[in-house]
Amino acid sequence: MRRVQVSRNSETGISRGCGHVTMSSVDEAKTAISALDASDVGGREMRVTFAADMNKAPEAFGSVPKKNLIFESPHKIYVGNLAHSVKPSDLRNLFSLFGTVVSSRVLHDSKSGKNRVYGFISFSSSVELENAISLDGTDFCGRKLLVREVLNNNKP
Repeated sequence: MRRVQVSRNSETGISRGCGHVTMSSVDEAKTAISALDASDVGGREMRVTFAADMNKAPEAFGSVPKKNLIFESPHKIYVGNLAHSVKPSDLRNLFSLFGTVVSSRVLHDSKSGKNRVYGFISFSSSVELENAISLDGTDFCGRKLLVREVLNNNKP
């Protein structure tokens, strides 16, 4: 392992629940993925995958993408505390009230076959994103939404 970076809220310093680890080799990374992916950490399933540079062929990492890539704009929000029944189209319909939804996705757990309780929405502008955050705490499908901006550390 060469480097570990935990993603944290810049205001509170609290972990966002994800991070990046740079390994010394592809084989070392494959071993870590095999050992840790889908393991339980504090009651939550940990996802461990390659963060591949999309300019490189995925075959270099020993796998080919199984899904179509989804374009996500830099104007992205996290939507948490979703009901398991919520579909990407449900989120798109709800958040399109604030402007152009570039993409909407709800993460899916391949092991359980259920949707996870969070997703992501990308907008075409920062104004739309800021307006959409107003839905934080709103009841949707019997649950109070948690809506947060996804901070992109690569922004200028």
